[in-house]
Amino acid sequence: MAPNPEPHMPNPMRREIDKMAIDCRNPTWVGSKKVNGNDVTRYLGRLVLRSAMGAKLDEFLRAEEKENILNTKMVDGDGKVWELDFNYWPSLKRYVFKRHWVKILDKFGVQKGWIVQIWCFKSNQNKTCFGVNVVKPPNRK
Repeated sequence: MAPNPEPHMPNPMRREIDKMAIDCRNPTWVGSKKVNGNDVTRYLGRLVLRSAMGAKLDEFLRAEEKENILNTKMVDGDGKVWELDFNYWPSLKRYVFKRHWVKILDKFGVQKGWIVQIWCFKSNQNKTCFGVNVVKPPNRK
C-alpha cells in the first residue's frame, strides 16, 4: 500500500500538541488507517495499526518504549488529551492502542470505514505521545 500523504492537522490538536511538545518541531506523521470491524468491536477495545506504520514508529520510539507497554497521552482532533496504552504485539507484528480506545469511539461515533490519522511527538517530559484525528468519510451521513 502506498504511503499516505500528510493531511492538515486540526487546529485544536495542533495547539494542544504545541503546549505539550518538547520543542516547536513538527510532530512526525505516522500515517492513516481505514477503521475495520475489529477496531470498532467494543469488547476488543483496541486499534491495531497498519504494518506500514510500524517502520515509521520504529524510527521514532526508543528501545525501551518498543519493549514495554507505554502509558501514553493522545491528543484528539478537538484538542482533548486522553491516556491510552500503546505497545507492540509480536503475535500480530503490529502496534496497538488499548485502554480508552472505546471512549474515543464513543466520543466521535467512529464506525467501520472511517479514517484514523496518526502523528507522534515527544512531550516536554521526553515521552512519546500521539495526535490522533478521526475522519468520517465524506460519503457517510
